[in-house]
Amino acid sequence: MATTRDRPTPADPVSRIMARTLATVRPEDGLLAVAQELTADEVGAVVVESPGSPPGVVSERDLVTVLALDGDLTDRQAADVMTTDLVTARESETIAAIGRLMCDTGVRHVLVVDEEAAGATVVGLVSMRDVLAVLLPDDDPPPR
Repeated sequence: MATTRDRPTPADPVSRIMARTLATVRPEDGLLAVAQELTADEVGAVVVESPGSPPGVVSERDLVTVLALDGDLTDRQAADVMTTDLVTARESETIAAIGRLMCDTGVRHVLVVDEEAAGATVVGLVSMRDVLAVLLPDDDPPPR
């Protein structure tokens, strides 16, 4: 039987809730491939990995923006739309602090970096949904 302590609390480190296996694409991947990766992995953002370069992120919101402005995903690559001015956090930061960071910066996904590694080694990703699952009580049914 699970105990109350099994459920993360806002004071716990973000490492308790972050995704450690990341959905990834390459900078040269087309946006249709990015959309397919988002769908296949059931996530809202993918990490764009490029050896020797800082990572980028492409979110569902980025794809919707391209569709709204251009009406077409076929001629664009991940590198064309990825966010490179990334919001990051350390594994030891609290879940509550990450929630505040998301509110203050207007992002829905935060990359978690290894605090011991040189540079910004990405070790996880936390989404707004992950944070809300901790902040909202289990007995509070969603509105209909």
